Amino acid sequence: MGLSDSFYDEDSKCPKCQAKIQGDWQTKHLESLMQSWHTGDFFQYSKWEAIPEDERRRKYGNKPLTPFLRKTNDYFSKNPLILNGMVPVHTGCSSCNSWLEGYAKIVNGKFDRIVEAEATREEKQLVIIAITAKKLREEFEKKLSSTRIMRP
Repeated sequence: MGLSDSFYDEDSKCPKCQAKIQGDWQTKHLESLMQSWHTGDFFQYSKWEAIPEDERRRKYGNKPLTPFLRKTNDYFSKNPLILNGMVPVHTGCSSCNSWLEGYAKIVNGKFDRIVEAEATREEKQLVIIAITAKKLREEFEKKLSSTRIMRP
């Protein structure tokens, strides 16, 4: 067990039984700060702040083990952790009890979805896709050359 970061993709399915994955996909390939991302979220760690004591008591009373920190809407950086890449993740299927390995796909600094999910115990490796100006220009030229111009 231990700390891990989590990804939630409401559309992910088990590749073995096609059941919808109910829980999160976890990874230990990042900082393991118990951060979670949902589809479309900016891929950066949120800052935390202390919950004022009077607010804590109002909400939780004198219960033991109540939270003392909460996430803010601020991030550690304006830059994403990874601009484009794939983070190895794993989870278990509650329907067929399979162990699943896959990738959390990061596109333009946002969590896109879970891809390449497999019912295996072979851990995947972190993939960072370097986007250079040259590569962007080549892709743009390829798109332009495949686009037809309609004339009246």
